[in-house]
Amino acid sequence: MELARVETADGVWLDALWEPAQNPGSLPWEACLLVHGTGANFYSPGVLDVFASHARAAGLATLRINTRGHDGICTLRTRSGSRPGGAAYETVAEAHLDLTAWLDWLVARGAPRVVLVGHSMGGVKSLLLQAQIPHRSVQRVVAISPPRFHHATWQHHRAGAAFRDDFARAAALVAAGEGETLFQVRQPLPLLTTAAGYVEKYGPADRYDFVPALAQIAVPVLVLVGERSECDSPAFDGTVNRLQQDPGLAGRVTAQRVPGADIGYRNDPEAPWKLFADWALCGGPVSPPSPDRET
Repeated sequence: MELARVETADGVWLDALWEPAQNPGSLPWEACLLVHGTGANFYSPGVLDVFASHARAAGLATLRINTRGHDGICTLRTRSGSRPGGAAYETVAEAHLDLTAWLDWLVARGAPRVVLVGHSMGGVKSLLLQAQIPHRSVQRVVAISPPRFHHATWQHHRAGAAFRDDFARAAALVAAGEGETLFQVRQPLPLLTTAAGYVEKYGPADRYDFVPALAQIAVPVLVLVGERSECDSPAFDGTVNRLQQDPGLAGRVTAQRVPGADIGYRNDPEAPWKLFADWALCGGPVSPPSPDRET
């Protein structure tokens, strides 16, 4: 393994971990690019670590990256000096700069065909990249528990009381000219963030809702959502049903409910790889979805 570093087009330096395949493989791709979720980083344990290990055993090199949203709060090194970064300060609209830089790095390293794998917020970033500014190297996208940024769902959901309160506080700070104020939110997860950033991500414009973007993605997509996540959070409730019932996505987007799984797949961290293998490697369908739930 080796540490890698890249400079994005706007001059932000980011780090990653590159690991070659353990064995020669017969897969139609050379590498996986793995994108962490909110507040995580390239060396976090968990579902992406397990996915990467299986990928290398199957003949794929792996690049686990940092985005400018790594960790809760971090210091970003840039051409013009340092600035605050991390989940508290990130703007999701800038994520394409990070992913594009790393995909270019992989192509230069001899991996022109890539499986793009994102967990949680990393899944959203991956889907939006291929919908809006697609990279030529990406052959498949795997979104593991991507949350929806759909304001109306949060506002009206039976479990959205904490969100409604947090969003109202954030909006009041922005209206008072104090948008850069850091405050603790409770939904969709406990997080320190700026008021302006919270409003921008979760506001009524639905700027980062990945569901409408799926129709713009040309490569096959696998979306995995844990059954327990659907029960626990408005960010996931109804997503699988919505995607499975959309005839415009048939044949290109596969949505799978993972029985017993939460957002971290702690009950079975190998499940995302197994489902990916069934979907992409064996040519067969993923396991049947569990019965529909009320949304």
